[in-house]
Amino acid sequence: MVRTTDASMEEGSGYLLNTFDTADTILLGRGTYEDLSRKWPSINDWPNISDVGSRLGEKINNAHKLVVTCDRPLDELKWGEFEAPKQLTGSNIEEQIKDLSNGNGGDMVILSSPTLVRSPANANLIDEYKVLVHPVVVNVGERLFDNLKEQKDFHLVDVTLTDGSLLVTYEPAKD
Repeated sequence: MVRTTDASMEEGSGYLLNTFDTADTILLGRGTYEDLSRKWPSINDWPNISDVGSRLGEKINNAHKLVVTCDRPLDELKWGEFEAPKQLTGSNIEEQIKDLSNGNGGDMVILSSPTLVRSPANANLIDEYKVLVHPVVVNVGERLFDNLKEQKDFHLVDVTLTDGSLLVTYEPAKD
């Protein structure tokens, strides 16, 4: 269990809420989908939900959601009373993401999935990385940049520090 303060959670929610000013689609790995789909549809029923948390819940719940699975399709995807997620499966995930990103919608966001980040990162499909760092170190989980095919160089775009959290924004360096 990761322990954070209410202030840092509120802060992180605010950062994420700002991301949804331009994003309308969320890419989720299987595990993240299974976790978030149990929690977010009922966020307004949570006790003491803040205004920022409620607005973030509205953005997440109303965004288009794509669940990426490489091994086996998931049966009957649901997201409470909201639009059901769609599923991307197969060996050509990068191509499917590229086709979707060339569409007319807003930005796509990948939430909490180091495994899912690898494939579009290796295909150079990620335009911006926003990494939120909390003052907590855990000894479980995967590293964000494990198993990349080659070195990735980045250009620092922005750093925001308040109440102990750090939001670092990078863009891939141009060749």
